[in-house]
Amino acid sequence: MRLTIVQFTPRFRDKGENWRRILQWADSGESDVVLFPELSSCGYCFEDAGEIRGCTDTSEALAPLEEIARRRGRLLVGGFAEEASEGLFNSAFVVSPEGTKVFRKIHLWDKEKLIFQPGSEPLMVDFGGHRFGVEICYDLQFPELASFYSHQGAEVLLVPMAWTEESTGPLRGLAPYNHLAIATAISHGMFVAVANRTGLEKEALFAGESSVCDPNGRLQTLPSGEDTLSLELDFALVAPAKRPNPRNDLDADARIGLIPPVRDAT
Repeated sequence: MRLTIVQFTPRFRDKGENWRRILQWADSGESDVVLFPELSSCGYCFEDAGEIRGCTDTSEALAPLEEIARRRGRLLVGGFAEEASEGLFNSAFVVSPEGTKVFRKIHLWDKEKLIFQPGSEPLMVDFGGHRFGVEICYDLQFPELASFYSHQGAEVLLVPMAWTEESTGPLRGLAPYNHLAIATAISHGMFVAVANRTGLEKEALFAGESSVCDPNGRLQTLPSGEDTLSLELDFALVAPAKRPNPRNDLDADARIGLIPPVRDAT
């Protein structure tokens, strides 16, 4: 199964051009799975709910992606600002030949909390005989979500992202989210694919450096500019990574579930 990550610079508040580019990439190449960054349809640096007005989409906007997914037989995943009856959500479309699902970002970052409602449900999709879990950006910092996916049989974690360059710089040449990808992949014996956006938006410089990490922690990355990364997912790596010897199983060995909040001893 072939995966392509599309790393690009969405135009701020320009839904028409952003959707045009998304659809063009979605309908090109020979990959089975195509992954786009967070809020690809509209840009990221909104100050409040007033500024994002006119840049959101209802589920009807996904109809062209659905046509491509059916015709090309592929899985398409990427970020958009979803307008629903329950409110606004930082969401990811998950479109396959079998239908459309939407993942709503569970862990909101900074000013996202002024604009969006948090999601509450993990989302998995079966495609091509394999199971995929979906997160968005900051969700990757919460290992219990990836653990849930792993225990439910997910072999690949797909992560649309909009992560800016860190003021402290990279650690040993890697952006923090790529360290998270490696840790998550090794901890759960799964592939982790991160599609980060790039470019300058307002005062924020987005780092790019999208990546795919295999279940053994081996990472392939892009540089910082607009680019694509395509590779074959070797699912034969998953089982031996999860069960490296007759006595260990990464899922079955887990002894601690969700940890309750720590109470103040005073």
